[in-house]
Amino acid sequence: MRSNNTTVIWLAALGTAALGAAILFSAEAGINWPIWVAAASLSVIVARYVAAKKVESPLLILLAWALILAVRFAISDTPFIRALIVLGDAMLLGLAMITLGVASWSDLSAKLLAAVPWLAPVRVLGGTAREVTATPRSFSSSRTRSLAIGGVLSVLMIVVLVGLLGSADPVISWSTDHIAAWLPDWSFPPRVLFFAFLLALTLGANSIAARQMTPNIPRYPELSVKPTLGVTEQRMLLWSSAVVLWLFVLLQASYLVHSPPTAAGSGVTFAEFARRGFGQLSFAATLVGAIILILEYARPFTATERERATLRHLELALIVALELILVSAFRRVILYEQAYGFTTARLVAQAYMIAMGLALVALALEIGRERISIAFGRRVAEIALGVFTVLALWNFEGWIVNRNIDRAQATGKFDAMYASRLSNDAIPTLVRRRAEIPQPARDSVDLRFACKRVSAERRWFEWNRSVNLAEAALRSWQRPPCPKPTVRSSELTPVPD
Repeated sequence: MRSNNTTVIWLAALGTAALGAAILFSAEAGINWPIWVAAASLSVIVARYVAAKKVESPLLILLAWALILAVRFAISDTPFIRALIVLGDAMLLGLAMITLGVASWSDLSAKLLAAVPWLAPVRVLGGTAREVTATPRSFSSSRTRSLAIGGVLSVLMIVVLVGLLGSADPVISWSTDHIAAWLPDWSFPPRVLFFAFLLALTLGANSIAARQMTPNIPRYPELSVKPTLGVTEQRMLLWSSAVVLWLFVLLQASYLVHSPPTAAGSGVTFAEFARRGFGQLSFAATLVGAIILILEYARPFTATERERATLRHLELALIVALELILVSAFRRVILYEQAYGFTTARLVAQAYMIAMGLALVALALEIGRERISIAFGRRVAEIALGVFTVLALWNFEGWIVNRNIDRAQATGKFDAMYASRLSNDAIPTLVRRRAEIPQPARDSVDLRFACKRVSAERRWFEWNRSVNLAEAALRSWQRPPCPKPTVRSSELTPVPD
């Protein structure tokens, strides 16, 4: 049985590593990343099923979520989102490795995320080392060992003979040339090293999937003395925070009727005032939410039920105030966008506020149940990952261009410089609605895109929907000729007589 598992582990790892080295190394970002993530996930699933005859639901969920995020590489072309997706996929795949064997999703805890960056690599590389050293002993008979060694030697001999005979036979030469043209160049040592790196990762992951039959979740040591904060201190802290926050909420409600005091008589519009403070409001909501969690953890065991009920009511009042503050911050961003335009940074700020608002709802439910359960951290992680997944799969740059053009039709203002800095995701929308941009800004857009080059032909594994649409849009656009760079007189080198 071990030899069968070893064969599956090695074949799946070798195939996955070879695929990754072929389509990921020195390649443009495209469908190659989701293909490799799918292959790596499938190899782990196959190794797990062959060895354990089952695949646990948490493993499937984590691998599937990693693949969903990876799809962004094939449909969009925003660089900073791609970097976040690679990091997110690494965390999800690493979490799958350190929680392998867990039967229920409810058994997972957000505390495990802190262990992923250091524990997952250690376990995977340890699994690779064990598999490499144990493989020679896994063959139960001399015949099996002979077949394995003979297979490797035969493949090497075939490669050598085909290379030698190709120059003597046109059919072999034609076949090898076309195969070599379709496959990437493996003659450079860096690609071979990249293959070895991927093999170390996939072999270790497959080894863990096949060999670890019971969960091996890291356990965090419990504190011998739990820190506590007295009921009086907690009540004072909650009351003072509630008074300040609710006073702020009442002031924001009054601003719906009249202008804020800082703007009265100063010529500063409410939209300009709105840009001040939405970052501070979001941070304040995060800070107070964290304080509530700390107070729940530090609640003394000697507190009576009446005192606990009073503290819970104060915490719920604080959460309601925090939700209203987040609404105020969200509204400030909207007013700021109406005054100055839509940008990626402002959209990300709004996404954070939505995630924070949902996390506070989850916290209120936990307080209503009279205890903070271990599931709370997992729910917050699910909320954050869910919001990020929506942001990752959404062409928000195209949406930003649409909103800015709509705004330009009403105000006559359009930031051509910012629009030209967006990725390929925004180009189709920008070209389609170019005629709706006010004339001065349109000329600036034409000038900035006149010299934008259409990328060269991509290989099949570099396919990207956003890049293809951008290329088609630029080809259909009758752009002005690219102006030649001018040379300043100070840069001219005098010619000697």
